[in-house]
Amino acid sequence: MPPTLTPKQILVHHSADEWEEFIYEWVSALKEADYVDVVRMGGSNDRGADIAAFLTLSKTDGPWHCFQCKHYDKAISGTVAYPEILKIHSAVAERQYKVLPERYVFVAPKVGGSFTQLLAKPSTLQTAFFEWADKNATKLAQEYGEAPLKRALHLAGQSDFSRFEAGNLDRILEQHSTTPHHVRRFGTRLPDRPAVPAAPADHAPEETRYVQQLLDVYHEKWGCSPNAPDEARAHHKAGPNLQRQREAFYCAEQLRMFARDSVPEGTFESLQSDVYSGVSEVEEDDFPTGYARMKAVLAAARDMQLGSNVLIHYVKPEDRKGICHQLANEDRLTWVQEEL
Repeated sequence: MPPTLTPKQILVHHSADEWEEFIYEWVSALKEADYVDVVRMGGSNDRGADIAAFLTLSKTDGPWHCFQCKHYDKAISGTVAYPEILKIHSAVAERQYKVLPERYVFVAPKVGGSFTQLLAKPSTLQTAFFEWADKNATKLAQEYGEAPLKRALHLAGQSDFSRFEAGNLDRILEQHSTTPHHVRRFGTRLPDRPAVPAAPADHAPEETRYVQQLLDVYHEKWGCSPNAPDEARAHHKAGPNLQRQREAFYCAEQLRMFARDSVPEGTFESLQSDVYSGVSEVEEDDFPTGYARMKAVLAAARDMQLGSNVLIHYVKPEDRKGICHQLANEDRLTWVQEEL
């Protein structure tokens, strides 16, 4: 087997667009920042901001953070950063943004040591920026225009350069690993699935439809009242069956929550669709009772192949049954069917 690439090594081979997408995933998951929204603003006219994170509904009219994505073979240095620093000051000086971002974060696979040292000394960074601007004054005046350049540099002279920083890739990867995107992007193992809790004694509102379908089954099979769950629970056959089906439902619900926190959106729903595809034709067959139909569908779900979903290795037999009850909860599966 070839050696497995680490996430850092994989990121080196990302394109600029893939890198920006990775950073967007990371920023969107920064729970401690409490952003109200995160948007990608990159492009040829990004005005100094690839990704903007808003702390209030005022967006860039209020406090916000800017993330500038750079993906080069070499480590980024001051000569890469200075044009971006000028660009963001120009955008505010020309009223394209109302205020400067409170934080401006350069994010790159590699950050040069000298640039890291500059960022640690905001006043020295500001001095180095103006030295670069003076050295390139003629070229910058042609690019921005003399008056706009003067306004941008005036604002930069009043600016607090401590807003500029560089993202730490180790910390970024650590935080990204807590998101559902990490497994898809890097092919790493999912975290261990938590223990499945027992079904609560009382039926929850979100169980209403599939439990009613079970009560209809027990009414047809054993004569239990379809409107009295307590009667079914007390029945010597219906009661244990109801408990087993509820345990399976809650097992599948726990898998749903595990998937929500561990894999990309839609992964669990894709698994549900695979199960439905495998059992729907069984459900359509003729059966003497709804009980027989339900048993046949649950057996088909237990025995079917589930393709290549990333959750496959975490699916328990009870999950397969529980997914059928989730589908019954949405009326995608029906146990007791009226004859036409």
